[in-house]
Amino acid sequence: MQKRTTEESEFSLPKAVIKPLVLDFKSRPPSQEQDRKFITALARGLEVLRAFQSRVGPMSNKELSEAIGVPKPTITRLTYTLMQLGYLRQTGRNGKYVLGPGVLSLGYPLLSGSRIRHVAHDHMAELAKHGGCTVALASRDQHSMVFIDEYCGNTATTLRVDVGARIEMAKSAIGRAYMAGIPDAERELLFTELSKVYQDEWPDLQARILNAIQQVRERGFCLVDREWRKSTRTVAAPLIAPDGSTVMAMSCGGPTFSVSLESLEQDLGPRLVHICQTDSVFLND
Repeated sequence: MQKRTTEESEFSLPKAVIKPLVLDFKSRPPSQEQDRKFITALARGLEVLRAFQSRVGPMSNKELSEAIGVPKPTITRLTYTLMQLGYLRQTGRNGKYVLGPGVLSLGYPLLSGSRIRHVAHDHMAELAKHGGCTVALASRDQHSMVFIDEYCGNTATTLRVDVGARIEMAKSAIGRAYMAGIPDAERELLFTELSKVYQDEWPDLQARILNAIQQVRERGFCLVDREWRKSTRTVAAPLIAPDGSTVMAMSCGGPTFSVSLESLEQDLGPRLVHICQTDSVFLND
């Protein structure tokens, strides 16, 4: 039995395949506790659930307290309540917490009721198979993008994403395409928030974001080459509802050894733009 385990580890998938996409939880937006309409207790409970997106594996009350900056006695009451409601459960060995099935049930109505997800899926699959790449659809989640659909057209690719996984908005093609699609005033407000998150890194990062936005204006899509991950390159385009009320983004990419810059810029990028323009009508409720 031990030998089998060793053999399996030797032939395990590359880390890039199985590594979940998580975002540093410290990048969450500033607290709104000064707002009289803001219910702090509810926000803290939701922050406990979101903390599990910042790392992989079970978390203790102490770890949760450190992750979200809330006193441990408060965390203890929150985890107890969330466990009673089915949103958390305790592991048998050390009493740490993991997400419970109740969390999954919260997301299902969103996915099942998304018209754009159902309409775009076949088009995403066609493009992914054509280019041997991974095509993904994402929506904004605070300072990140959360994937709501994905299709991989190459089983050997090292670029795989899961529905519900998040990726940094500022450093990804799909996030920059989203920023290109939102109104100027909203983008400026977002830039202000991101400058506080990235601090000294922000001036250089902002310049790259502005370059990506200009690319979208000129050709409909932007390119991020070996920046988000050194071994990947991706193009992305925004989906904008006809009335401008909703903006999402779609990306197409893969590992550098299998997806060339030429194919992304001359073939896959324009095809992606066509899909986004065609399907964006379904963003309106």
